[in-house]
Amino acid sequence: MLSGIEVKHTVAFTRRMVHHGRDRVQIGSWKSRDDTANLVPFPERHALPIEAIDYALTTIAEQGFTATYTAAMTPTQAEPFFQAGFELVEELHLLRCALSETVARPERGEKSRLRRGRRLDYPEVLTLDALAFDDFWQFDRASLADSMRATPRHRFQVTRTEPVTGYHVTGLAGSNAYVQRVAVHPEAQGQGWGRALVEDSLRWAWKNGARTAHVNTQLTNERAVALYERTGFVLADERLQVLYRTVDADPA
Repeated sequence: MLSGIEVKHTVAFTRRMVHHGRDRVQIGSWKSRDDTANLVPFPERHALPIEAIDYALTTIAEQGFTATYTAAMTPTQAEPFFQAGFELVEELHLLRCALSETVARPERGEKSRLRRGRRLDYPEVLTLDALAFDDFWQFDRASLADSMRATPRHRFQVTRTEPVTGYHVTGLAGSNAYVQRVAVHPEAQGQGWGRALVEDSLRWAWKNGARTAHVNTQLTNERAVALYERTGFVLADERLQVLYRTVDADPA
């Protein structure tokens, strides 16, 4: 998921896992749209065979979708998708943070700045999210919920303010943590909320067994990159890629 700090109707189709031999691809609606799918390879691997991608595209077409976006992937993962007719939409910075016990020590008084997020917070969270990101990356209610279901465990924290001015969603899968989302209302930037949210994410991840945290953000989001670097993240050499293609009855 994209993280940053620049600070319809519901589709009946639910996310499903499509199996092609030992390969798996998760398919769901992209931002609750009934014409556009979201395609996520599972589990993480170097690359899917093109046959598995073609099978997923056939399934997408059978469900009535006419286009699809992929999840953010490494260049190696993206290569067979290019072979299957996908085009590059956007590249993203990938950053990693090696976690240690030092991140588990909260700063004095910081705990009082955040609290557990609730469903009642969704309207305020989505309002500030729309101000923090451009249209393509904005969360709707379904994509916010998807970000929390993307990993076996997650943490959803918001600022202890009225209204909510910032939040983060962080996922945990084994020894890897994924900062799925960090957003701060533009009028609340420069007050330390971004750092408080990221450090809360890292402390929770470490205490629950993660040893590496991952985050991605837009190449143009220099403010987010600076925040992550201040909190211990390092830019990876490779960038992630989000791809797109239209779908018809004969995707091959």
